[in-house]
Amino acid sequence: MGSSLRSFIKDVRGAKTLADERAIITKQSAKIRTKLRDDHLPHEKRRVNIQKLLYLYILGEKTHFGQVESINLIASDDFVDKRLGYLAATLLLDESEDLLTLLTNMLNNDLHHPNKYAVSLALTSLGFLSSPELARDLYPDVENIIKNSRDPFLLKKALQCAAKLIFKDVSLLEIFNIEDITKILSSHSICTHGVLLGVTKIIQSILLIGLNRKKDEDEDEDGIDYSNDILSPLSLLLRDFFIRLENMNSKNIEPGYDVQGICDPFLQCEIIYTLKLYFQVGELLNSNNVLDYKDNFCDLLTRIATNTDSTKNSGQAILYETVKTIFSLDLNQPLRVLGINILAKFLAGKDNNTKYVSLNTLLKVVPQEPTAVQRHRKFISHCLQDTDVSIRMRALELSFAILDDSNLVELVNELMKFLAKQDEDSKDLIIYTIDHLIDTFDTRVVKDESWKLDVFFNILKLVGSFINYEKINDILIIINNTRQLSDKSEFLRKILTNSLNGTSAEISEENIGWQLVLIWCIGEYGDLVLNEGNKNGADIINESSITDYLLTLQELYTATNLKIINYILTAALKLSVRFHDAKNIEKLRQLILSYTDSTDLSLQMKSNQYEIFFNQSISVKKIILETMPKFEKITEEQDNGKALSKNLISNEPVDLLSDLLGEDSKAESKASTGDNVKPIDILEEIFGEKNDIAQVPKNANKEESINHSSAVEANSGVTLPLDANKIYDSSSLNVYASLLSANSGLAHLDLYFQAKSLISDLKTFCAVPKAQKLTLGQLYPSSTRNASQICKQSLKISGSGKLKLRVKLDFHLNGSSSITNEQFDHKFDETL
Repeated sequence: MGSSLRSFIKDVRGAKTLADERAIITKQSAKIRTKLRDDHLPHEKRRVNIQKLLYLYILGEKTHFGQVESINLIASDDFVDKRLGYLAATLLLDESEDLLTLLTNMLNNDLHHPNKYAVSLALTSLGFLSSPELARDLYPDVENIIKNSRDPFLLKKALQCAAKLIFKDVSLLEIFNIEDITKILSSHSICTHGVLLGVTKIIQSILLIGLNRKKDEDEDEDGIDYSNDILSPLSLLLRDFFIRLENMNSKNIEPGYDVQGICDPFLQCEIIYTLKLYFQVGELLNSNNVLDYKDNFCDLLTRIATNTDSTKNSGQAILYETVKTIFSLDLNQPLRVLGINILAKFLAGKDNNTKYVSLNTLLKVVPQEPTAVQRHRKFISHCLQDTDVSIRMRALELSFAILDDSNLVELVNELMKFLAKQDEDSKDLIIYTIDHLIDTFDTRVVKDESWKLDVFFNILKLVGSFINYEKINDILIIINNTRQLSDKSEFLRKILTNSLNGTSAEISEENIGWQLVLIWCIGEYGDLVLNEGNKNGADIINESSITDYLLTLQELYTATNLKIINYILTAALKLSVRFHDAKNIEKLRQLILSYTDSTDLSLQMKSNQYEIFFNQSISVKKIILETMPKFEKITEEQDNGKALSKNLISNEPVDLLSDLLGEDSKAESKASTGDNVKPIDILEEIFGEKNDIAQVPKNANKEESINHSSAVEANSGVTLPLDANKIYDSSSLNVYASLLSANSGLAHLDLYFQAKSLISDLKTFCAVPKAQKLTLGQLYPSSTRNASQICKQSLKISGSGKLKLRVKLDFHLNGSSSITNEQFDHKFDETL
């Protein structure tokens, strides 16, 4: 094993097994650790060991033992050591390391170094590693370089470092001087490509700080008025950016930065992004100084989108940034359509990276311009056939995003062609497509139900083995809710014919989805296909063939899939009232009896229960085993929410037994007080038992009780205190505040909401500055108030700073189903 970095890399890459590689790395790591402890090790060998350490870092190995040594190299006067030391510190340390305190003095010294390349190294490392404390300590040195240096090389480094420091510690905005940026932009000798990039970076950091601020924080804890002190002076630079961007787009003023015929694409992208941040912050703070330029910006973006060559990679980068800006600012509709057309051109290209970016962006902008995106459906469908799986996935997501009633048939047919060409390696794509297709048919009303069932037939045939049980249930619900019996019959006839004749070889044993749907449909609608007579395969489909097919499936799946066996048992029981041939009915009975002593407890119970049903009279069985009625699918969240709201609203005693059984207490109450018509108890007739469970008595005067409680609630004693101050007034309600106490660090206050008309379901959302914490009480006595009635809410605020409050109110006005939203801010005189 050699001692140089080259030989170390060669040994690692030449290892034949993972164990050999691990042995080489462990041995070399131990050697480096030992040698770095040697105080007499020559500088040249020390550098080699640090270089090896960096290679270990690239491999993901532990390198913490070399952190101090990298700092020692920075302290060296030799530029080669200093350069390696800064590189190692940048990689091996981060801003959370305590060792950063050792760097402060070294960085300070190097920031005043006579060699500009040493200063550059210090600026680069400071930008990467700065913590808030380090930023506060060394920002004056960086600012000094910005003010006094005339070297473009140092200026571009200092500006980008300052951008990092300001973003790291917002309080540095107090001492940041925007005039320094103005002087740099006005000096043509130093305002080069790199310096302009640095200027855009520092302005971006300042604007991002403003963008992250809450709109109501006009002043932060340090007393900075962002809108007046920061944004207004920055807006003076807008015209300069407009001129520079327009010149670069119209003529090649910097041949040295020409990329494929595009003038300085990197700087163009940065200026466009900077201008986007300008207008985002301007809209957030409603700054007219910025928003006055918006029409000019729209015109400029239109010229850039029209004049930039979209066939070159550099031009595509500019156009992509332009499109992102158009949709981020939600500019006018013609510009949005232009942006989507640009993305469609990207889709028509051959570069996969460009295609992916275009699909991803189109997916984000569909809600803003769905019609414009749908016009390029041809390119999206073409991407479904791409060899790159990531592009196919994005194309699938976009296809479902643009799917609506007008293009449902075309897109579904395209997706079916897509499924037909997939293999098992594309399992994720297949599952995604199946799930979303089923959800589409579950949520949309399709007039042509025959076509819908044909789609499900093809899905089951092509990829039925990939469908999970939950989605199979959804398919069965959709089939069950189909209105026309003829459509159901034709679907079952088609699927049965494929299973019973020679094409059954196309259906593999793993296609569980196909078998489950077929078995369920046989049990529910077997009589439909049998009663239609001799047409379209009637020679194949008869009672004997159906019975034999169920017996075949029983033998095939007994040891492998108990769910299919459960479906077979239910289908056999249902067919017993749909078949007329006694021989086939007896076969079905024997099929059920074969599981009465099964080792699986659930199968054994079901088989014994079904045997009891089987032996009942035909009139009883027909009532129990009739076709499933139409029903709505209820999600678990809806069911839980309905049960919760019922328990919260109802004033009746809670019947826990009924709740567990999923029964409705109101239905029971109606049944107990209804006419004396006794319904047929089928279960009692079968099992010969009587129901001895006592009914929980219901409150006969339920309506009277509700009215009484409402009256008590409405007259509960909430009065407006004398010291309450009106803090908000609207056409719907008045809001008053009563400050109970405001000691050091803690305040208690009450808000009073007085309705001017009927207000129901009042919800309050309150927010305080970041330095404070809010605890919100409940509305008392109710969230529903008539005109002149008052409800109260208690607030507890802890923390420091001025006492400020933002309140948002949601409520229904005068019984309307629409929600009314109101919002206001209020500043108290007190300070925590």
